[in-house]
Amino acid sequence: MKLHIDEGKNIAHIKLSGPLSKEAILSVFDLAVSDKRYKKGMGRLWDFSDADLSSLSVLTVIDMAQYSLKFSKGINDVKVAFVANKDLEYGLSRMFEMSSNAKTPIRVFRTISDAEEWLME
Repeated sequence: MKLHIDEGKNIAHIKLSGPLSKEAILSVFDLAVSDKRYKKGMGRLWDFSDADLSSLSVLTVIDMAQYSLKFSKGINDVKVAFVANKDLEYGLSRMFEMSSNAKTPIRVFRTISDAEEWLME
């Protein structure tokens, strides 16, 4: 995992690579939002460009979409963008987007620049 906090854009960039499990992704979420540089209200950009989500089932993705509900305001109600340039990762990210019950606006993009643009609107 690579975490880059861009205070100027108010975005936490979370880059994941290789094969990923539910536990690994949720652990990274916890690490990112507990990082001392992360500020409540900061948008999150998940970069799955180099990730392999093929081990995740549909039910697992739906379950993961509810994870942020346990967090306080400023973490579960910020904009979240997923970047996925491969079809499987894009599709699973869209499934996450449609399954979330959080107040979090979620969108899936093919490029980081499009994701950043939306997060900064």
